[in-house]
This record gives sequence, structure tokens and C-alpha cells, in this order.
Amino acid sequence: MLLRANTFGAPRLGLIVPKRVFPRAVDRNRMKRVLRELFRTQQERLGSRDILIRVNARQVALADVAQCLAGSQ
Repeated sequence: MLLRANTFGAPRLGLIVPKRVFPRAVDRNRMKRVLRELFRTQQERLGSRDILIRVNARQVALADVAQCLAGSQ
């Protein structure tokens, strides 16, 4: 997960879910949906920053991602 300040006044999200980690498109799309929803629920608290999440393991601990988003305030 990478964080960087932006000048747009709103948080932005970038997702990288590679085919080598989730070979089936259904699984990649599901992971993206879950991460987008997690971002959406915490969007008000994030401030003006760009967030890039790169998935590099089949087992993603969503609690860890949520904690990183909460700690990025």
C-alpha cells in the first residue's frame, strides 16, 4: 500500500490485482469490489491523498488493509 498527498481535495484509489495472483477474472473482480467498498466506507476520514493498493498474495487480510487506511489519517 502506497500513500501520497494530492491536490484534488478528495482521496483517490488505485488498485493492482494481477492475473498471476488471481488467475480467474471472477476472483480479481471480487477482490476489487471488496477493496473499493472498504475504501468507500472510510473515504471521509482519508483526507486528500492518493492510495495505491497492490495485491501480491492470494490471502489478503482485509483487517490489515482497513487498519492501514485508518492509520493514514
